Amino acid sequence: MEKNLCNKCGMCCKEIPVDFTRRIIYRDGIQPLTTAFEELLVPVEEKEYVTICKCKFLEDNTCTNPEKPQICSDFPYSPLAFLPEDCGYTGEVFLKKEKLKQQVRKLKEEIIHYNALIEVTKDKTEQRQYQRIIDSHEAFIDKYKVYGSKDW
Repeated sequence: MEKNLCNKCGMCCKEIPVDFTRRIIYRDGIQPLTTAFEELLVPVEEKEYVTICKCKFLEDNTCTNPEKPQICSDFPYSPLAFLPEDCGYTGEVFLKKEKLKQQVRKLKEEIIHYNALIEVTKDKTEQRQYQRIIDSHEAFIDKYKVYGSKDW
């Protein structure tokens, strides 16, 4: 993504929701909490299931980390990123999420098609091949079910 979309509000580094018990970051979609990233965090507030943290290298809405980790440089890379209000990347992430939704819808259409082929095909080998494709498509769609992919 183009980094010139950042409006330097610092919110992505001031309010990082983390579930330390499950080792999950709710920042750029849902990501595993690595030890390296955990070392950057300063807990600010305890909420029901998460701890709101800030980055210890954030000063005047600017990163001062001389060894900025890739996870920070790439933010936001996920079309499912949780962005702060008025983030400069909101439009870009919206477009990426819409493309992901289109991809899921296309896979659902193909599942319908392959299910129909299974019904009319007598060859068991072809039926198994179609079922493998269906299973692969469904596995992809299931990766995003926490985001509502079943309803896309």
